[in-house]
Amino acid sequence: MLAKPIYELVPYGYFFLGISCIALANNYVPTLIGVILFLLGANIWRMRSEARRTDHSSQRVKQKKRRYYYEFKPFIIFISAFTLMQWTHSELVSMISILLCISAGVILIMRVLNRHSHSLLH
Repeated sequence: MLAKPIYELVPYGYFFLGISCIALANNYVPTLIGVILFLLGANIWRMRSEARRTDHSSQRVKQKKRRYYYEFKPFIIFISAFTLMQWTHSELVSMISILLCISAGVILIMRVLNRHSHSLLH
């Protein structure tokens, strides 16, 4: 069993390793490994977020179809934009990628605030 501080850092470790693999990659294999590591971290983060939700289940939007896409959307946007930025050398693509990374961050922040709004209000 991992100590709590280490346990809490596991998904962020996967994010860091994935982004590092992509940033240092010069071919497709490390890039693919980086994307997989990043998405593994996203899955751990998603499962923990779901388990720690404090908002009441009646306030949640019921989604059966595309639920996993909804949950992974900010991570997919971020890692796609970051990978695109690393693999293309166009200023326009880089600017669009940065904007997409920022939008993914905003989506995540909004979700965290929404999922824990009950505990923040009381």
